[in-house]
Amino acid sequence: MNKMAHVNQLWTLFSDAQYEEAKGLFAPNVRVTWPTSREYYETVDAFIAVNEVFGEHWTFEIVALEETLSGKVMSVVYVTKPGWPDSFYATSIFTFAENVIVSMDTFWAFEDKQPEWRKELSKVY
Repeated sequence: MNKMAHVNQLWTLFSDAQYEEAKGLFAPNVRVTWPTSREYYETVDAFIAVNEVFGEHWTFEIVALEETLSGKVMSVVYVTKPGWPDSFYATSIFTFAENVIVSMDTFWAFEDKQPEWRKELSKVY
């Protein structure tokens, strides 16, 4: 499986809450970092465990998926859950070795509303 198909499969499995099935996409000692909250996970088991706590019914809709010049893969996903008050954009950068993910850096951003001070300066889509 090529790298981009690998990442596409990851987000499909996560959208189906098939976290255990996603383990095989990662190296056992994967390093997952969430810089926006200064958290990290040192094993695939730890990373899968936190996602299992988040639970089911999350949707990870791919907005962009690209391979970089350095051979890494970058994805932007729109993350939602029915009945959940917030939605997010997650930008992830994946590093691969031997056809598994060895590191994943994800930058989380809340979907937000236009601030009052910019209403005269920008448009909303």
